[in-house]
Amino acid sequence: MAEGTPGGDPRLWEIQFHSPRGRVRYLTLTKLWLQLAMAVAVVFLGFFVNGVVAAPSVVQVALFRADQVELVEARQRFGERFDALMGRYGEMRRAASDLDNRLCKVVLAYGVEGVAVDACGRPPGPVDATGATISEDRVRSVRTAIEDDVESVAARFASRLEAAVEVEASRPDLVEFTPFASPLAGDDFVLVAPFGETTNRVTGAAEFHVGIDLAAAAGAPVRATADGRVTFAGRGSALGPEWRRYGRMLGIRHGDGFITIFGHLEATAIRAGRNVERGQTIGSVGATGWSVEPNLHYAVLKRGRDGSYRPVDPRIHILDYRWNNEQAIVSGVVATPEALPPLPATLLR
Repeated sequence: MAEGTPGGDPRLWEIQFHSPRGRVRYLTLTKLWLQLAMAVAVVFLGFFVNGVVAAPSVVQVALFRADQVELVEARQRFGERFDALMGRYGEMRRAASDLDNRLCKVVLAYGVEGVAVDACGRPPGPVDATGATISEDRVRSVRTAIEDDVESVAARFASRLEAAVEVEASRPDLVEFTPFASPLAGDDFVLVAPFGETTNRVTGAAEFHVGIDLAAAAGAPVRATADGRVTFAGRGSALGPEWRRYGRMLGIRHGDGFITIFGHLEATAIRAGRNVERGQTIGSVGATGWSVEPNLHYAVLKRGRDGSYRPVDPRIHILDYRWNNEQAIVSGVVATPEALPPLPATLLR
């Protein structure tokens, strides 16, 4: 039976240490110390076991956070690349729209009707997508919208080209006799009076302007816009009072389909009865007639099914110059009023 200690705690174990000097030291293990030691061991073991058990979870959380950061960065990079691709697609779409407008001008100038002129100047609805809203479903939706858009644009191109080729194959003379060029070289001119309803810049009265006025430097060369024959060259007053406003002018008949008129000329470079070719100089810009500055009045008259010639927007017949509102020009063709003065016989001969 274990001996007791002075405090009444039985001794479970006693170790004696003898020093060289004869001094004896005692290490006594009592029940209380054993219990304390065991308690400390249990606590330590608990912490150890808990650490071993919890370590995989801690590692998983750390790895998950690292994966999440990498995923967010990858998503951001993908979004930036997606936005860049959408920007490039937008540029290509604008180029396609410009080309479509030019094709519309061709078929409209040729007088094509039906499917080939449908939706001229009205592009498909925009495809909107941003990297901020990127997702698998969103990417799939955008891809479908782009595919539909490309298919629609390609169908328009094919329809308009087919119609133009068919007209040119059946009427090769239209290529030579249809006005397609600008009457002024380059782009050193300004549109000061559009085709359609406007206010006369000299009288201030509302009127229907049957052509366009292009302000340019005095003496700038004026060119024929298609092959044809000059029917009149001289003062507009010789054609009647209503033609006095155009000052010195020149009229060209292009086959049986078109007549072009050039007004406010400073001088004419060709006489009536002579043939001209597209691009040939026929006169120079002036300020004769009703004019507030040197400018060219340019009009295109197109023959209808009834045989009469009616003015159309000359900008449709100018392919070598890009107007600021090409889309509006081809989408909103202006109809001319019925009550217009008849053309002088001189211009028709």
